Amino acid sequence: MGALTPEQKEVARAEGQRWWDSAHDRLRFSVEYAQAGIKALFLANGGGILALLTFAGNTGAVVEPRALFWSFVWFGIGCFSALAIYIAGYVSQGLVMQAEFVESRRAISDSLELEQSFDATPFETKSEIAERVGLSCAFISLGMFLLGALVGLDSVT
Repeated sequence: MGALTPEQKEVARAEGQRWWDSAHDRLRFSVEYAQAGIKALFLANGGGILALLTFAGNTGAVVEPRALFWSFVWFGIGCFSALAIYIAGYVSQGLVMQAEFVESRRAISDSLELEQSFDATPFETKSEIAERVGLSCAFISLGMFLLGALVGLDSVT
């Protein structure tokens, strides 16, 4: 690496600061994902089961206990999958944050004209895997909701 001009050094320092600030934002996003996941779990679990129990208890229909049980199982798995989505989001954002810290160190190293290499690729690859896990859990959660609703409907008709 050749000598940098003062302007190039300032650009590298600014880039390093931008990556650093972005990494801090990722940490904030991770906390928000965790909080939203906990709230969603309570709302989905409590609301779904309460709605089914209220519906089953207030209808004149004969309730099939076995179908009602399986409906609760499917809703429960759907709620767990919904929580897993937020966990995957949290993990993904944490990995992106780590990648951005590496990029920050690279930019600072460049600004100081140091001969060090930094590679954020492993963190970015793991983040992409976490994103795919979260998306898969979203489809599983939706499928379990539909299955739970259909079995729940069958339990009260």
